[in-house]
Amino acid sequence: WLYFQRKCYYLSENEADWNSSQSHCSLHNASLLVIKNHQELSFMMKITKQDPWIGLYKRNEEFFWVNGKALDNELIEVKGSGNCAYLESKGVSASGCYLTRKWVCS
Repeated sequence: WLYFQRKCYYLSENEADWNSSQSHCSLHNASLLVIKNHQELSFMMKITKQDPWIGLYKRNEEFFWVNGKALDNELIEVKGSGNCAYLESKGVSASGCYLTRKWVCS
């Protein structure tokens, strides 16, 4: 686990699909990463590797965080046409939720 701005983060070593990743976070009283501000986004883009899943998914053509809040498009612009989001070195993209990736819990 890592600590930044009064929040803890877990970067997985294994890979799983988006739903399994969220379940793994839930088992540890956490969720897939919900990004609150630009500082957190910059920090996570620097420290993550291999494009991990985050807690953002598409419902009815709109993106929502796993905490139920709608995505602020001024904070993040999601690239790609998938339904589940992952973090890249240059921002956030979306792909098929069935793909396996590492993940970030917070």
